[in-house]
Amino acid sequence: MSMYRSYLLKNQFWAKKGNEKGVNSNGEKVFIKHDSEIGGIYAIINNVDRKGVKIIVNGEEHWFSNFDKLDTFLSRLKQEEDDFMKILKRKNMSKRLRTLEI
Repeated sequence: MSMYRSYLLKNQFWAKKGNEKGVNSNGEKVFIKHDSEIGGIYAIINNVDRKGVKIIVNGEEHWFSNFDKLDTFLSRLKQEEDDFMKILKRKNMSKRLRTLEI
């Protein structure tokens, strides 16, 4: 559990408060990361049933037992967010330029 825990902490996830030492009644360690565009990203580490981490984003569950695939998934989430922000900024800039009187 500690390898996933340290990986999540390095990637700005925080242990969920309210549970004793971050462990819920099912023996799962829950981590949360909030992003202004994506919303909540939840990571649940469960060593009882199988080793790995479950990531929940936008109501979809994704299971990872490989750090490379987990890292790729989180990087892809960040890239999609960056692309979305670029589109919004470009639309806002275009709208402002059209309203200028030249």
